[in-house]
Amino acid sequence: MEKHDRSQLSETPINDIRQAVVTEAFANAEGERALILIPQFPFLIIGDIIEVDSDYVVIDVETAHIAELEERSIRIHIDDIEVFVIEDDDTEIPSIR
Repeated sequence: MEKHDRSQLSETPINDIRQAVVTEAFANAEGERALILIPQFPFLIIGDIIEVDSDYVVIDVETAHIAELEERSIRIHIDDIEVFVIEDDDTEIPSIR
């Protein structure tokens, strides 16, 4: 992940920094599994990151609180993501089907 120049942080609104960092994390992990918590229902989504399109991440949903959302691609606005984990060599997201 690219380091940001701290001297510019005081000039940049924190929400802009957060959006840039979260967008970059998802863009760098296309094809990986992610666990995402959002404040709106269905709250929990697990699936593969398909792409980042502007300020949206497209997820191929594997598991959600609503069975009808599973096995579909959905777009989630970056600002709606409260918590996320992206699977990598050190972090495995368990299957909870």
